[in-house]
Amino acid sequence: MRTISVIGLVTIFLFSSCASVKVSGETRVRLMKIGTIERNCESLKGKKVVIRAKFMGWNCPKDCKNPGITRSDTCFVDSTGCIYAEGLAGDLLTERGKEYLVKAIVMKGKNTCYLKVLGKDEVR
Repeated sequence: MRTISVIGLVTIFLFSSCASVKVSGETRVRLMKIGTIERNCESLKGKKVVIRAKFMGWNCPKDCKNPGITRSDTCFVDSTGCIYAEGLAGDLLTERGKEYLVKAIVMKGKNTCYLKVLGKDEVR
């Protein structure tokens, strides 16, 4: 009984102190909020992040800061903010308004953060 308690405590300690945990050969990552990315842009620049957000296409909120990287930049929104994205962002006609898990690299341009999208999966 005591051994089980010790193992349980060690497990809780390990899982609570790690940002990511290996599970069955896959890395489980913590989802990042857009507001957190914007507030910590300098320290996150060049790092991979995963967000859960709605694809807005070109229909971005007015307060969303456009980095002006390309003319076809699109954006994602969540409850904490909006961020522009370049790359495999999405189909403007069929995917706008859908929610995705987005894997991206944080970039900086024109004094604002944006995402270079590496891949995305629709949340159903």
